[in-house]
Amino acid sequence: MKKIFSTLAVAFVALLAISCENTNETPKEGQLATPEFTCSASGNAIMVSWEAVEGAAYYEITISNKATEKTDKTVHRFEDLEYNTEYTIKLQAISADEFKNSQVASQKVKTEELLVLQYREWYPKNGAAATAISNNGRWVVGGNDRSGFVLDLSKEEMVEFSGVEFFDVADDGTAVGASHETNADGNAAILIGDKMVEIDLSSVAVKHGMSCCTGITPDATYIVGWFWEYDEANSYFAQQYGAVIPFCYDVLKDRVTVPTEGERIYNENAATAIKAVAPDRTLLGYQQSQGIHSIVWADENTPYEYVHFEYDDNYEPVFSLGDTQNLFTQSGRYIYGKATDFANGQAAVPAAYDRETKQLYTFTGGSASAMSDQGIVFINDAPYYLGTTSYVVDITKGEPYEQIPFEEWIFDEHDVDIASFHPSTNETENDGIYLEAVITIGVSEDGTKYLGITNTNSGWLTYVVDVNGQRAPQQ
Repeated sequence: MKKIFSTLAVAFVALLAISCENTNETPKEGQLATPEFTCSASGNAIMVSWEAVEGAAYYEITISNKATEKTDKTVHRFEDLEYNTEYTIKLQAISADEFKNSQVASQKVKTEELLVLQYREWYPKNGAAATAISNNGRWVVGGNDRSGFVLDLSKEEMVEFSGVEFFDVADDGTAVGASHETNADGNAAILIGDKMVEIDLSSVAVKHGMSCCTGITPDATYIVGWFWEYDEANSYFAQQYGAVIPFCYDVLKDRVTVPTEGERIYNENAATAIKAVAPDRTLLGYQQSQGIHSIVWADENTPYEYVHFEYDDNYEPVFSLGDTQNLFTQSGRYIYGKATDFANGQAAVPAAYDRETKQLYTFTGGSASAMSDQGIVFINDAPYYLGTTSYVVDITKGEPYEQIPFEEWIFDEHDVDIASFHPSTNETENDGIYLEAVITIGVSEDGTKYLGITNTNSGWLTYVVDVNGQRAPQQ
């Protein structure tokens, strides 16, 4: 793991060196003339052309830190580059006498932004469903039944995996989840390149079965998850935490730790797991014993605290956040998902909690399945895995909170007419997705990309609504 970050550091230094080079110097006596060239970007391609240099046997051309290419032509095209990225082009005229090679000419040019549609969809062939979108809105990951995928929205390229499920992704595309290659139940693992690398839990686990990574910070330096401890009778950690044990992995230090336990209100056998991590490494988890209770660690060394709002005379919770699917918004300001009304038969309601103002917002329906730092809450009126109508609530507008169907909200607020999209499917009665049966499951940090899923006759459909995208052409 440390080798990866060393490689990144070397690449960064190399880029700095490129940016500091002198360009287009005056040739010395006897040298070939420095070639003069022009660059033009089209999409993610760059065309380079130049005038022939007298005496040149051929030319060497390089783009940024890639390998140098040789050509005897006076035009060269670089393709399949990153969109919206600045590149440095270097060109040198080469003489039969190497001492007469020209000076290196250099220019910088930026590729164009990827023009995308406001609505795009994908049907992963392996049946995986989207699970998360990166804070910067570039990456989408998914998983279902030991299958997964990673989708790069900047290129619209999807890579599918078998024996792998992904649950979160960093801004650089580092994905985390579970690998089933060596353990049918799954081992906590990180995607490095195109391979899942399992996290070594031997320093904190006497004997563990399944394990899983559930969250990663946007900078890809800190990962959280949980593992199942089998040796409950003799394991220190099992005695302290129950059979399910949370863990944190500091990538830079290559260190796995179990976060400090808080003061238990409930029985000692409660299962404790981590579900998510904020950019500042605040940890969000849950305890499952007498109901499900959300817990928050300020960091791995600070005891957790329950997120409760009302207690009775016996200090038993009357109302609290509590669900295995509760998550942080992009900055960690809000916790969203479900709250539990213990005084009313443990009834669950969609909820969002502002950690800055200590205010709890509750709604009607099934669960808050996604939320943005801008205070936009997405609610499904059935459990998250069924997916019926997806509603939107803007808590910044104050009470009474109006729940608007997603299709109406995205049109009214962003002028995106999803109803006009009719992608081809194999369904006989529906030429397109039923928007009353979608689940909004993720939002980019800037609130411009919305990730959702729905289950169709063709399998799980993953879609992204990009409010900055292009309108679809008229049929």
